[in-house]
Amino acid sequence: MGGRTGSYLGNTELWNGSNWTEVNDLNTGRVQTGNAGAGTSTSAIYAGGANPTPTAVNNSETWNGTNWTETNNLNQARYGLAVSAADNTAAVAFGGFEPPYTNRTESWNGSNWTEVNDLNSSRSNLGKGGTSTDAIGFGGQSPAPPSNRFTATELWNGISWQETADMNTARGTVGFGTSSNAVAAGGSVPPYTGVAEEWTVPGNITKTIDTD
Repeated sequence: MGGRTGSYLGNTELWNGSNWTEVNDLNTGRVQTGNAGAGTSTSAIYAGGANPTPTAVNNSETWNGTNWTETNNLNQARYGLAVSAADNTAAVAFGGFEPPYTNRTESWNGSNWTEVNDLNSSRSNLGKGGTSTDAIGFGGQSPAPPSNRFTATELWNGISWQETADMNTARGTVGFGTSSNAVAAGGSVPPYTGVAEEWTVPGNITKTIDTD
């Protein structure tokens, strides 16, 4: 959903297991550079973005399987953030670029966003997975020395973030899964990489499962 092809898009497509079908668009076209959509094909949420880059927006929209509906906005406009949610009734949004890079975390209760305890590391373009009360955030990027890419992994318990075992390859990445079983796929090291890693619990283990 969203994106840019010369102009900022609200395009949304639905996957049925075999094909993509164009459906009703986001109300606000934007580019995201992050993992800011979460939920299911019939109950999802999408927050933040930029239009135009680097102007961050705080727009938040929920999806009911047919239409996107504008809801109460994030407290802080940003793009490159991550959102974890099981559906559109509860979510947690974290990290991103405001500017500057941020560790800000907000919780969604189906009606409003509330600022809660922050990530330990400020960064954008994190991988993510899980739900509003049981989430994972990993990797990401910021200008912080000694490298502007992260291996850091953090777990969210609904109240606070806890640092845990790092990724093997520092990068801004795409991620999916749960707090106990997640995958990081590709990303920017730089340069760009096809490396994939798997996160598993118990043991808080990161394992490289594919390389360039």
